[in-house]
Amino acid sequence: MNQAIFLRRLCRNDAGPYRELRLLALQLHPEAFGASFEEESSLSENAFAERLADGLVFGAWSAEQLVGCAGLAQREKTKLRHKAILWGMFVKHEMRRNGVGKRLLEEVLGHARTCCEEVLLTVVEGNTAAQAMYTGAGFQEYGREPGAIKLGSHYYHELLMRLPLKGL
Repeated sequence: MNQAIFLRRLCRNDAGPYRELRLLALQLHPEAFGASFEEESSLSENAFAERLADGLVFGAWSAEQLVGCAGLAQREKTKLRHKAILWGMFVKHEMRRNGVGKRLLEEVLGHARTCCEEVLLTVVEGNTAAQAMYTGAGFQEYGREPGAIKLGSHYYHELLMRLPLKGL
């Protein structure tokens, strides 16, 4: 990797670059996300700023450009609060295969270890690069959801994966 990568939690001031990256992810890989480009592109930059202010999204920066992101959502209900969901992970194509995704995942998991006992995620079946990265980080498949995503008349299946952080 030629360029230095800087990781940090995104804040409301990052809404513009985050919106742009999120929409790119939804355009390039509509099968990989529950949200659609059409729905998210109608949201204002302010809506993205609110999402960042209310949630937890980490970003990977290269030369002052946002090149990757991943969110962590902890459950709100008392009996479910020990679990968090990794969501919205995406790295720009030109930055893949040089450790950006792995570093971003490590950043999210580092935070998760401070607030929960288990991280859950879904990954579309056939996304072997993402599956390998998650498996390499210790995630284990615990199930499959057939037809989890429907695009037009085509269904995509998702793998359900989990990473116990504390004695589960």
